[in-house]
Amino acid sequence: MSALGGMLEAVRKTPAIARARFAVESVTERGFNSHAKTLQPNLGGAPVAGRGQAFQFAGGHPPELLGHDEGPAAVETLLAALGACIGGGFSTFGAHMGIPIERVRIDLTGYLDLQGFMGLPAPGVVRPGYERIHAKITVKSPASRKELETLKEVAESASPVKDSLRAVPYTSELVIEK
Repeated sequence: MSALGGMLEAVRKTPAIARARFAVESVTERGFNSHAKTLQPNLGGAPVAGRGQAFQFAGGHPPELLGHDEGPAAVETLLAALGACIGGGFSTFGAHMGIPIERVRIDLTGYLDLQGFMGLPAPGVVRPGYERIHAKITVKSPASRKELETLKEVAESASPVKDSLRAVPYTSELVIEK
């Protein structure tokens, strides 16, 4: 909590330090087989000193979609990123709001029509991306439903990944574990 408070106060005093740059290098070797790694993030115009390593991602498609099943499809990685971002928001804002969170599980389902990716029936007729995404958010917490609904709204509205997907209709539901 004190680290979060300190970070918020530092940004209030100097908003420019919150300007961030994240980067990934992605290489497609054959077909849909790709390998990506994170590059050095930047915060406030300076490299983030605490990032001591690059993280690796693999990508691919199942054989039915012309791949060799070497990793998740990019659209699955996108859903994973969305879940990680909203889940992190529950932890961060829950701590800030004094709402104890024991666990958050987010089951994400995205719906798309692959005709768009294939340019069928003609390019531009069908969107290539998700038509909609639904999240089932299961939270284990002793907090009240009202507190958790408020936290859900804050975590979702502050999510950089969800905001980046704002062209995609998004729905969610909250399930509370006791």
